[in-house]
Amino acid sequence: MVDTLSQKYRLRFQNNMQFLVVAFDGIIKKTDYILFNWNEGSSIFEAHPFFEIIHDLLENSNQNNQEYTFSCVHFEEPSETKVCDVTICFDPTEIIIVIFEYTSKYKELTKIAQQKNDILFKNKELELKHEFLLKKEEFKNSLIANINHQIKTPLTGILGFTEILEKTSLNFDQEELINIIKRESKQLDAIVTDMLNVSKIEAGLLEIKKENFDFVKLIRDLEKKYRYLAEEKNIGLEVYLDENITSELIGDRVRVQQILINLLNNAFRYTKQGKISLKVTQNYQRAGNLSINFSVSDSGQGITAENLKSVFDRFTRFHEDKQVTGTGLGLTIVKNLVELMGGDIKVSSKIDEGSTFSLNLPFVFKILKKKKDEGKGKKYTLPDLGRKFRVLLVEDKEVNQFLIMKLLISKGVFFVDAAMNGKEAIKYIEKRKYDVVLMDLMMFPMNGYETTRLIRESYDDKTISNTPIIGFTAQNADGEKEKCLKSGMNDFINKPFSQEDLLNKIYKQISQNNS
Repeated sequence: MVDTLSQKYRLRFQNNMQFLVVAFDGIIKKTDYILFNWNEGSSIFEAHPFFEIIHDLLENSNQNNQEYTFSCVHFEEPSETKVCDVTICFDPTEIIIVIFEYTSKYKELTKIAQQKNDILFKNKELELKHEFLLKKEEFKNSLIANINHQIKTPLTGILGFTEILEKTSLNFDQEELINIIKRESKQLDAIVTDMLNVSKIEAGLLEIKKENFDFVKLIRDLEKKYRYLAEEKNIGLEVYLDENITSELIGDRVRVQQILINLLNNAFRYTKQGKISLKVTQNYQRAGNLSINFSVSDSGQGITAENLKSVFDRFTRFHEDKQVTGTGLGLTIVKNLVELMGGDIKVSSKIDEGSTFSLNLPFVFKILKKKKDEGKGKKYTLPDLGRKFRVLLVEDKEVNQFLIMKLLISKGVFFVDAAMNGKEAIKYIEKRKYDVVLMDLMMFPMNGYETTRLIRESYDDKTISNTPIIGFTAQNADGEKEKCLKSGMNDFINKPFSQEDLLNKIYKQISQNNS
């Protein structure tokens, strides 16, 4: 038995194996001393506590060449710890113990296992961090959207009543106070809009549209707007538009306008004397594609070379002049929008000489056919039916109810009923016919979308189900109009809105419904 086991393992393991022959009372009869200095004639039970297991094995073994193997047994030596596998074989007359040393291999396996555990822990940590960031981003976007709604709703009332006050008899001081209220309200509206835009860009929710628009008109409208501002500030304004640029382009008109407005506002904000210039030139035109360069220069305070690298960072301001207003978000929005549109932007500046922002944007110049219902600039009038028109206002804010009711009733051609939510609106609609419904979107317990779908889908009476519905909300989201139209509404308007825009949309729906 001994010779057989020795031949079985010796050639394979050589110096990594120790062979022992032990009597049933535990006395070591023979050993080769390769791994451990356990003397012949000594007790195996005194060599290491592990061997106490032999007592249990003897009780359960039939001592007929049975073999037991134990893995990863640690034997402590004065200088080191050896990790071994131990095989115990029972012979009718003695016990054979074979010890295989695997210290280096076990350490290597332990290291690999630890590395795997570390990788698993790191992956789990990254997964948890990612989940946390997603929830944090979701909470932030929800919070900003809610702030936007809560601020813009009262802003609608402030600006609306300000417009009404403007049309009354005012002295000079009162006119100045009205102008201050309007200016500060619009500034607050711009701040909230900037916050929402940054949030949507970071969340990847802002969509760049491809639509046909009049590029030349966009530039000329901006020139007209800022010409007036330049005269107020007593500074010069130069606008150059390359005559080679075709008027009809395909791109996101709203975002192009937003970029230029932010850059021009920034230029006017920091320029107290001198001039501001907007230069629009063509880079190239080929294969239906057009690249346009925009340059906005000012003669303002300028930016140091050190601060130029962070000029597009959020909430960055380099001047301490408290008369200069702004959120510190305008240039961040500009850079993000330019990159989303596939363009690039850079800035150069010198202290006390001014700054120049240069950007390139790609467009398509294939002319698209205009849709039949396209007519943003068209002014509508009410049809002469010899009667007053009935409007249902569905709005849960009393101040907005009062504002819109006052506006419509003052025209002398409207009857107006007001409902606080969708459920009340349904009761009104079932009682009488309305020429148009003004539907707020954010109401409880039944919101504007649910109410509209109920009107469109639950009534066989066409005088109810075909009633024109105009949705309005302070939720300034890009897809809000499409969502309204999909729910069955005929049109949409954002809060805060001008009285002129609201009346025009009402007139349009009544005209089309009675044509």
